[in-house]
Amino acid sequence: MDEDEISMLTQGNMNIMNPVSEKKLILAGKYADLKHGTSVLDVGCGNGTLLNLWQKEFGIFGTGIELQKASASRAKELLRGTGISVIEGDATECIPERSYDAVCAFGTSFIFGGAEKALEHLAGFVKEGGSLIIGDRFWKKESVPPDFAREWRDVPTSLELVSTARYLGLTLTGMLSASDEEWDQYESAVWQNAVSENLYEYLEQIQDEYLTYGREYMAWGCFVFRG
Repeated sequence: MDEDEISMLTQGNMNIMNPVSEKKLILAGKYADLKHGTSVLDVGCGNGTLLNLWQKEFGIFGTGIELQKASASRAKELLRGTGISVIEGDATECIPERSYDAVCAFGTSFIFGGAEKALEHLAGFVKEGGSLIIGDRFWKKESVPPDFAREWRDVPTSLELVSTARYLGLTLTGMLSASDEEWDQYESAVWQNAVSENLYEYLEQIQDEYLTYGREYMAWGCFVFRG
């Protein structure tokens, strides 16, 4: 069983596949100046939860891209009649026919090789003056145990990510981070699904990683940049 299959089994039924609350996702939308008529591209939209939330809260429209067939189907059903379309496909190969007021990637930077490379790839899809939103892992500290750091080669510190954004001509306009409680709730949901699927070897692996290193050295945050 490959990583994508395991991910779908352990996270596919979760509305939000990241350690973040709806309240903070709405706050991120405010930082990005979302409002009625704002066009949004969600790269790796999962089950469509974020786009649906922002559509209800701000009146946005736009497009979601999702590789996993089951998730794309759920997103299409959830977003039917909202003015938001869902493309089933590989976001690294999809080239939008238009630019958007806001482009976001929540928990999907890895498909581009990490958050910094995601910034470089997605910056060209944002309208001048628009927002680029990255929600992903970053290091809490510059010094990380080598055996753990090697497992997460593409994770930057927050300063490294912001420095890359500045080099690309982007300005950080807002940031929020997952709390310890949100991290624990997210991990616990993954563990429960792993138990349901009898994935005990995987369960012990991710628990050992999280309890030994993850809670101390790794954070999850949402960074909102303006072009």
